[in-house]
Amino acid sequence: MSYSGPPYQSGPPYQPGPPPGNDSNTLSIVGIVLGAIAFIFCPPAFGIAGIICGVVANSKKERLAPVAIGVSIAGLVLGMVLGLLVFRGMYGG
Repeated sequence: MSYSGPPYQSGPPYQPGPPPGNDSNTLSIVGIVLGAIAFIFCPPAFGIAGIICGVVANSKKERLAPVAIGVSIAGLVLGMVLGLLVFRGMYGG
């Protein structure tokens, strides 16, 4: 008796699944923190920086990237509205 090799398998060859998401959430967390800071201090600078961090984290498939983008946009918008209200209250405009 001779060995003829493994049996033939019909069907498509093995297809690997999509690459796993990034386990690191560093950029997402930085984006969330910048968005929270944007609510209180200098919304344009910190809000835009948080959005950029969130978008880069999203391109790296980080799990918390949508949260970072949302918090940064909310911090930017709410910080600008709060700044406008404080400015109008101080100067009666």
